[in-house]
Amino acid sequence: MKTIEYQNRKYTLLGDTQASTFLMYLVDESNPEDYKLIYQKLSDKNQFCMIVVAIHDWQGELSPWAAPAIFGKHDFAGNASVLLSELESFWDWFQCEHQIESDQLYLCGYSLAGLFALWASCQTNLFEKVAAVSPSVWYMSFVDYLEQHPIYTNAVYLSLGDRESNAKNKVMATVGTCFESVIKILQKQSIHLMYEYNPGNHFQDVELRMTKGIQSLLLASGKEEEQ
Repeated sequence: MKTIEYQNRKYTLLGDTQASTFLMYLVDESNPEDYKLIYQKLSDKNQFCMIVVAIHDWQGELSPWAAPAIFGKHDFAGNASVLLSELESFWDWFQCEHQIESDQLYLCGYSLAGLFALWASCQTNLFEKVAAVSPSVWYMSFVDYLEQHPIYTNAVYLSLGDRESNAKNKVMATVGTCFESVIKILQKQSIHLMYEYNPGNHFQDVELRMTKGIQSLLLASGKEEEQ
């Protein structure tokens, strides 16, 4: 494991930088998932390099446009475009620094980071595949946005907890309906779409859900290469 600081952001590397597949995993700097455990579970059967990206301001950096807070007093700042620009800059530098020729770069995240992954795939073709696990697709006007902006990635994995729609917050409780709408929108596009429902609410089995999502992307890659 190695940590790089690039433009005031920490990137933690797990795996061989000479791998043919790279995965950017967005985590909350103050409360990250157990990405080491996730990598350990997957690396036995898959060769890839995980790049863990530390997010400083979860609601500010991952939100695609400004929106009022739906809980607490922390509004959504809408700085996703700034973060995406940083990720693109880092990847350019990283490829040159490590002489990487592979274009197999994936993006994944949980909750608001999952929303960011979907939004980012509408902005750039940098990411070959994305995994949006329990994504915050309830976000204001996101379904409408996705309907008007096709994505440029080749494969998408989606998952949602089957009790997430039971949230007490009225906005977050729309996640199930929004999730179904996202599935229908993506089914109309020429991409490899994978989706499933997991047992439990939004906060249940985060590491397990992420492991399943990443594994699905890696397996989808293998199948495509065989064709």
